Amino acid sequence: MKGFTKHLGIITHIKELRFKRWLNKNASEVLARVGVITGQVLLDYGCGSGTYAIPAAKLVGEKGRVYALDIDRKALERMENMAKKEGLKNIVRVDASDDKAIPLSDGTVDMILLIDVLQEIDDRESLFDEVHRILKQGGIVCVYPMHIGEEEVIRLATSRGFNLEGRKFDGHVLTFSR
Repeated sequence: MKGFTKHLGIITHIKELRFKRWLNKNASEVLARVGVITGQVLLDYGCGSGTYAIPAAKLVGEKGRVYALDIDRKALERMENMAKKEGLKNIVRVDASDDKAIPLSDGTVDMILLIDVLQEIDDRESLFDEVHRILKQGGIVCVYPMHIGEEEVIRLATSRGFNLEGRKFDGHVLTFSR
C-alpha cells in the first residue's frame, strides 16, 4: 500500500506541473477569466520575472497599475526589461524584504495574485492579514496553491476575513473576495 500511495503522489505532482506549465503559457487568458479588467490596480505577489505581471499590465491598460513584488532582485530586473521591451509603463517594481509588511496603502488594490508562492511564505497568516489590509472592499484574491492543499488555503483565507468566491480551471485556482 505504501508504494501505491507514493505512486499516486508522483502522478499528482506530474499533473500539477503540467497544469502549472499550461497556466503560465496561457497567463493572459487565465487573468481575464479570473476578472482582470481595464483600469484595475493589481498586485502580483511573488511576481518572479513577470509571467503574470506583464500580461496583467496589458489587461489593466494605461489607466490601471500593476505592482510587481518579489524578493528576487534579478527576477525583478528581468521583469522590468521585459516590460520596457513591451512598452509597458504601468508596472511598479516593489522590492520585498524580510519585513512582512507590503509597502502599499490600505484599501488600494483591486486584485492580488498569489500564484504558486504560498509555499515560500513561513507566516501565511501575516501575509493574508496584509493582503486583507491593502485589498479594497469587494476586491479579489486569486490563489494557485501549488504545493499546498486547497483546504488549508481555504481555511487560512476564511480565517482572515475572506470569502471563497469560486474554484476556476477544474478547481486548481481559488478566488476569494474581501
